[in-house]
Amino acid sequence: MGFLLKIALFGLALYGVYRTFRHWKGLFDRFTGNDLPQRPSPPPPAAAPPEVAPASPRKPVVIEDTVQCAGCGAYIPATAEKCGQCGRPRP
Repeated sequence: MGFLLKIALFGLALYGVYRTFRHWKGLFDRFTGNDLPQRPSPPPPAAAPPEVAPASPRKPVVIEDTVQCAGCGAYIPATAEKCGQCGRPRP
């Protein structure tokens, strides 16, 4: 067998041993609860201004009840006290 083939097979065997060791070590760490590295948590940001949500480009559609004015026939909101065109009070 050629020398390069022997080196390639040896490298493949070492890689297999390495991957097997990593796999079993990962299972052992998960079983014992040591799977996460212990890193210090970052300090909280100091006095950050509150973020304002961006306004949506479209306004929500508001549908109001309307009634017809007896004087001019215009439609006005049901909550209005008088007509905006002729000024007549709502009946």
